[in-house]
Amino acid sequence: MESRQRSVQLLSRLGSGSQLAAVALLISFWLGLTGLLIASWGQPEAFLLKTFGRFSRDDAFEHLNGIAVIAWAVFSVLVLIAMATTRYGRPDVLAVLMIGPVIAASIVLIDQHWTDPNWFVIVAVCSIGSLVGSVVGVAYWVLRHQGPPRSPDGVPPETST
Repeated sequence: MESRQRSVQLLSRLGSGSQLAAVALLISFWLGLTGLLIASWGQPEAFLLKTFGRFSRDDAFEHLNGIAVIAWAVFSVLVLIAMATTRYGRPDVLAVLMIGPVIAASIVLIDQHWTDPNWFVIVAVCSIGSLVGSVVGVAYWVLRHQGPPRSPDGVPPETST
């Protein structure tokens, strides 16, 4: 129990600045994805091929139409949960929430052949990471519900009657 309190204290010391930076990064990615879906009228495959077709291979954006809206929905849930963790002061949940997307991004960065990336695989792996992060983050939040506020030494404050 004491190690958990130390972990929460360590995450709290990082301050709200790093939490806000993480949420701001997620929101900026979400805004970019939302902008792409709006600009392409939900058909990112044709839009990206038209926009970047002369710089990419013909099959670079294949199958994106089928996964784009699903990826947006999963990522939207992740962003909403991240905003809620910041609002309710749960940096431990935010840290757990980010594990899935960070692992997915690492896999994508290591695995892709960047001279001819398969954008469908990139979006699919990042969607899976976001889904895993959301499920694990919510499960952690529910199972590790914080009780009453505690002082830094871990003792509950005295209640006046």
